[in-house]
Amino acid sequence: MIDDIAFRLIGVTRTPEGFDRGIEFDDLATIAETAGTSGEPRGVMLTEENLASNAIALSEASGGDGDELRLSFLPMEHLYARTCDLYTWIVRGSRLVLADSPKTVFRDAKIVRPTVINGVPYFFQKAIDLAEANGESLRSLLGGEIKRCYCGGAPLSPAVEQRFFDEGVPLFTGYGLTEASPVVTVNTPAAHKLGTVGRALPGVEVRIAEDSEVLVRGPNVMLGYWDDPAATADTLRDGWLHTGDLGELDAEGFLTITGRKKELIVLSTGKNVAPSRVEALLCASPWIEQACVVGDGEKGLRALIVPSRERLRAEVRKRRLWVFSKRGALAHAAIRALYRQEIDERLANAAPQEQVHAFTLIGRGFDRERGEMTAKLSLRRETISQRFAREIAAAR
Repeated sequence: MIDDIAFRLIGVTRTPEGFDRGIEFDDLATIAETAGTSGEPRGVMLTEENLASNAIALSEASGGDGDELRLSFLPMEHLYARTCDLYTWIVRGSRLVLADSPKTVFRDAKIVRPTVINGVPYFFQKAIDLAEANGESLRSLLGGEIKRCYCGGAPLSPAVEQRFFDEGVPLFTGYGLTEASPVVTVNTPAAHKLGTVGRALPGVEVRIAEDSEVLVRGPNVMLGYWDDPAATADTLRDGWLHTGDLGELDAEGFLTITGRKKELIVLSTGKNVAPSRVEALLCASPWIEQACVVGDGEKGLRALIVPSRERLRAEVRKRRLWVFSKRGALAHAAIRALYRQEIDERLANAAPQEQVHAFTLIGRGFDRERGEMTAKLSLRRETISQRFAREIAAAR
């Protein structure tokens, strides 16, 4: 899929005239929907300059000569894929192959042999699990020619990031949001720090407000929200985009995202917890496919845990447990004990308020088609909490 903006990018990057051919740099180019993780999606108004500057800056920060082959599987309706795969491909003059579907990525990688892949945390954790199950390296799993991977959309466990580096497949994390076209910061081969989401792109400024909110300013920041002047005025203040994300900047300019303001869980003890950080630590376990943490107003956190089907099935067979259904396996004392130990180990270095006090193993994963995840596979917590209210109440 090559859209109108992609063709315009060809013009701005391939001809000296750039946008002089009847196209104004500040023209409205597209209205992109936000992910809607903490409310109704909004229409984000983005200009030619927003999108072109972001794709060009991302290409510049990534380095290299553009001699690469990208395998793309993320949904193109989301700006992450459109900018980081489609538009960046055009800016760099490289090659792009679309996977048959998200479910065939690993098969397609062995056919195409890509050098670059953009993905979300779930994909990279799944890659580790599959490589271990097949007894092969991550490099081999991804086609044998992979030079680097990029991850965005949600927090990634440092353990997953380190595992890729240890196997000679650099995995660079970044941060962004639709309102910023979307990339704000990224780790690169030239500037990388484990556990952070990298430095700001060229031409983009990042600062931390007094309440730890991440603020962004630059040519990539949106015009505003479509037909919502109140939300625009609240989000764009004094020339800065108020992202709603919480973060820290170190002395070298590397950004660490610590949570999202609207998603903070406030325990009855008064302690605040960023659920996405806890979930990233849990999902680094090969035993855990997905996790959703709740606990607002309670003494401690509760977690909905989606087990790895393959590992769970193999464990039942290995122990010769007397179970005759999936529900029986999830409720079996031996399986619960195994997951209790795994959860505790994954959170061993987390703060006391980040410990999971009770959990429930659930029989299906959170699903985009059911409205439980966004296009970039972020959790819609309110929907999940309502849909799994009985399971959350039964957590122990």
